[in-house]
Parts: sequence; structure tokens; C-alpha cells
Amino acid sequence: MIRKCILMTGIFLMSVAGMSSRGEQADSVNKLNDLVKKFEANPADVSTTIQLLKELKLQGKPNDLYLQRYFQTQKEADYLKAYNWSIIRDYVDDVNAPQIKYVLDNQSKFIQHFSRDDVFQKLDNTFVRHLEKYYEKDQVQYQQYLEYLKSSGYEHYDVVSDYFYIKQLRAERKSEDYFYKARKLFRYFPENRQMIQEITDGALEIMNDVSRLKVIQLWAGKTVEVPKEFEAVYNYALISEKCGFREVAKKYARVANTLAIQAKDKTWQEKAQGLLKLVF
Repeated sequence: MIRKCILMTGIFLMSVAGMSSRGEQADSVNKLNDLVKKFEANPADVSTTIQLLKELKLQGKPNDLYLQRYFQTQKEADYLKAYNWSIIRDYVDDVNAPQIKYVLDNQSKFIQHFSRDDVFQKLDNTFVRHLEKYYEKDQVQYQQYLEYLKSSGYEHYDVVSDYFYIKQLRAERKSEDYFYKARKLFRYFPENRQMIQEITDGALEIMNDVSRLKVIQLWAGKTVEVPKEFEAVYNYALISEKCGFREVAKKYARVANTLAIQAKDKTWQEKAQGLLKLVF
């Protein structure tokens, strides 16, 4: 009788959780539909457009058509207005979008109005995302676009180029050049967790200078702010150990082990066990 009661309670709770989840999904759909209706009634309304773009991003849905319709209501000269720049900065990711081309052609004007770092961070990230599509698969397209950026006079051409050049330095095991390029990339791509993780991985492979490893270790901490990626956590524990930060290494070795167990990945589990033996 008790078992039956427990089973029925479990079924009831699962049912309630399912109903709650479906209710939240329905609310999201309704909210998005309402925003789309408001937008279609007045595509020039900035407040509605931003709310719609936020909701589309939250739900992982494309925004291209809405961006296109909104900017059809705006003059190019008005791209320099704060609300339009915020839309371009936060939601326009297509390297071929007219707004990105306008920012590229008018860098100095945008820098006068907004943060220099803000403007270049937007352009750098947009160009890097575009080039990443070709770097491994189509070197001709990759080189052609780099040449286009260089000939355009883009002030941060070297930053975009070095984002990929550091991979070559790792392969050639040029640790000194690798370190200086890493510091530069950390400066200009401070939120790029994947890049920081890859640079950390490269540093562990080719660098031995502890003072320089400590600089990498400091940035590597950004990749484990929310511990969920095994390789990032594993690398952070390992580089912390190499830098002499034993307690940090122990903490994240345990986290790496937990992640490996949860993932039921034998390769990760072996690496995690080796890491535990190293730091304890």
C-alpha cells in the first residue's frame, strides 16, 4: 500500500511538472505572438522591436526578417543614434548586413559617439564568427576575406588575423610569441570562453614559464565561472597546479571528476582520476 502511494505521488508530481512546463511554453508562445503583432502594427517602434528581439533570442529563434523590416524604417545616418547602435551591437550578427558594413565604413564616427572598445568588440566578433566558418574548410575564402578586411583599412585587422594566427604559433611551439598574442586576444575578446579555453589548452602544451602561465591561469578562470564543460575545468585545474595554486587545483580536480562521472565518459573519467592523483 505504501509503495503504491509513493508511486501515485511520483506520477502526480511528474504530471504537475509536465503541466507546468507546457504552461511555460504556452506563455512564451503567447508572449512572442503578442510582440509580433505589436511589431507588425508599427515596425518603427524601437521599444517593441527591442522587446521582440530579446524574446526571439531567448527562444533561440531567427531575427533576420524583423531586423530587416525595422531598419527599412530607419535612415542610415540614424544608425549612429544610441538605440540603433544598441540593436546593431546586440542583435545584428550577419557580416553582410548593411548595418555592419555601415559601421565598418564609419568606424571613426561610431567611436566618437560610443566606447572605442564597444565598437571594435562588435566588429571583431562579427568578423571572427564569419571567418571561423572558412578557417578549417575553405582556406581560399578565408584568405580572401582577410584580404578584404586588410584592404578596407580596418583598424583592428591584426586583432582578427591574430585570432587565427595563434593556432599556427601553437603548432610551431613558439611559446614566447604565443604568450604575447594570447594577452592581446584576452584584451580584445574578454568574453570568448571557447577561445580562452583553447588558448589555455595550448599554453599547457607548449609553455613552461610559470610567470606567464599565471597570466593564462587568471583568464582561464573565466571558463569555469559556471562549471559545466569538462575540458575547461580539467585545463583550469591542471594550469592551477602548474602555477602552484594547489587549493584551486584540488577544488577543480574534484569538479572535473564529478562532471566525468555525470557524463559517464570513460575517457574523461580516466583523465579526471589522473588529475586527482596529480594534485592530491
